Amino acid sequence: MTVTINLPPQIEQAYRDLAAFQGVPLDMLVYDALVASSPEARESGMTPQDPEEWIRAFRTWAESHSDLPILSDEAMSRDFIYAGRGL
Repeated sequence: MTVTINLPPQIEQAYRDLAAFQGVPLDMLVYDALVASSPEARESGMTPQDPEEWIRAFRTWAESHSDLPILSDEAMSRDFIYAGRGL
């Protein structure tokens, strides 16, 4: 489905800037926003509906990654990351 939306120039630019910042095409950014805010997504529980739910969902997601290994200070150093690349 193709939809044309006429936005005020400053709003359009804000979306373009956000898409560039996230490294995604503008149409993908808008598509994801529309799908996430659709009535079907809200009714099915695909997206939290209030800020507290967003916070709980994010914390749950973050805690599900708590078993990841912690990198050493050496592994995070520039010399270690670029070792062998002649930089």
